[in-house]
Order: sequence, then structure tokens, then C-alpha cells
Amino acid sequence: MASGEVECWSEGGQLDSVVVFRPAELDVATPEEAAAVGFSQVVTRAAADEAFGRLRETLESFGCKTVDLGDFLSPADRAVSDTSVNRVFVRDTAVALGSRLVRGTAAFPARVAEFDVAHGALSRLMGQPAEDAAWAASARVEFGDVFLLGQGRLLVNVGLRSDQQSVQDFVEVAWGAGFEEVAVVRIPESLGIIHLDLAFNVLGPEAVVARAFLRHCPLRVCVRGQPPRWESFEGYFAQRGQRVLAFEPGSTHPFLSNYIYLGPRLILASEGVAPHLRPLARDFGIEVASVEVEALERGNGSVRCLTMPLRRRVG
Repeated sequence: MASGEVECWSEGGQLDSVVVFRPAELDVATPEEAAAVGFSQVVTRAAADEAFGRLRETLESFGCKTVDLGDFLSPADRAVSDTSVNRVFVRDTAVALGSRLVRGTAAFPARVAEFDVAHGALSRLMGQPAEDAAWAASARVEFGDVFLLGQGRLLVNVGLRSDQQSVQDFVEVAWGAGFEEVAVVRIPESLGIIHLDLAFNVLGPEAVVARAFLRHCPLRVCVRGQPPRWESFEGYFAQRGQRVLAFEPGSTHPFLSNYIYLGPRLILASEGVAPHLRPLARDFGIEVASVEVEALERGNGSVRCLTMPLRRRVG
């Protein structure tokens, strides 16, 4: 795959290709193991493999090419990666910003080696020398914390897993990738919310879904060539023509916002999420397809966490 095949400017548009990462070879066999690796429950490899297979089949049934990063591991890296149960959550490791691939930095100790191994596999996928660290930009961010809002805008959370001391470095990476505006939110670490995509997502051009507490979290808006300014969360989206639809996991589903777009008016969510998301999406002319990935959701992520878009048509 050539670097020219990387192209993402928004969360919407037709999804042409996406990176996934098959489950590791180990069970998460006890509650103690689950707690150590950030899982909510135990899960067997067999159940994880079945869910992963359904995810790939569903994506491909909608015309999206899936690339398993496990096919690009070196023998030495495979020995490490096959024990890394969080590797299925490939979203966090890197992101396509425009036509540029940006590597992330793991903040959770259990994932540090996994990120390094994933970046080596990505380098082979992109046809770049594994030892050449210059083939992609890097940022001190886990990319479950980043949304491509379209129209040259990004939203990034600097909370539990992404480094708030390196905001300006990320902004500079965004400028280099061709984006014009970065809005920064800080979810309080005390809430224990791992990433922004467990509290937020775009719902078409007219709305976003967001945990209700986010209305209390002002955004620091950085526009190229202008001094940063503060905007209220709801005001930021209202000024750009989008309603904020508040939700709480207790009355919906913990992964309500963890979905991806297959096309401009088509979302893929887990089977648990879909019944709660459909009434919201229907009001905006958006359909919701579903896939059963409950075994993988035990790792504290869902469909968005399990996918890393490489190419998405503008739309």
C-alpha cells in the first residue's frame, strides 16, 4: 500500500479502507487479569475471534476494504503482539490526518510495547522501512481522543490518556497535515473516561452526540494565524450549524458514541448500541447498521475503537 492511499478529512464520507487488528492469542481469564489490562470482564480468545470475524465481514459487505495489521508483523514483533490483548483497539495507535499518517503515543503502560509494534506493522503496510522513524509524524496522543470534524477542523481531548502538556505540538502536526482549526477539550481525569469517543461523536452535518457533562467543558479553539480563544462547548457547535444531543450511558448504552460512518448517511454500531442510536439518527436521515461484537466490547471499546480509517472519500 502506498502512502498516497491515505486520505481522511472527516468522520463521514464513504469509507473505502480501514485497518483492523486481529485479537491476541491469550484469553483474559480472570477478573484480576481483566483489571490489569483495562478490560471490564474476562473474555476468551475464541469469543474475541468470532466477534472480530463478524466485524470484518460486516465492513466488507458494505464495500469497505479491511487490512489486518497482524499480516504485517515481523517474526520478532509477532511474539510480543500475540500477547497484547488490547491490540484489537487499533484506533488509538495512529490516525490518517488528511493525506498524512500520524503515530500516537501510549499513555497506558500495558499498551506501550503494543503501540511500538503496531507502528512497525504500519510501516510495512505503507511500504516504508521499519527502522525509518521519519516516514510518519508523531504526537503524544491516543487517537480515540481525536475527531475529524470536516471543513478543516479537528477536536482533540487531552484528558486521561492524551498529554495536555503537548497540545501545541499536536496543533503543529495538524497544521502540517493541512487542517486549519483545532478545538481542545479537557475531560476531567477523575471521571475515568478513557477517550473522547466514549463521550462524543459526530451525527451527520447537523448534530453531534455528547455526554451531558461536556456542556460544562469549554473548548480552547486554535485557528491558524490567530490567537487561541475560549468557546463554550454547545456554542462552538451551534455557531457551526450543529445541535448537541446530550446522552447519559445509564439510560442508553456505555458505547453509544463509539460508532463509525460507512457512508455519509450510514453508521455502523454494535448490536447493543444500535437500538439506542437509531431513534437519534433517524431524525437526521441516517441509517444504523449493526454488528455483534460484545466479546470485544469487554475490552472497554466498541466499533470505533476497533477500526482505524485509512481512506475516506470526501462527502
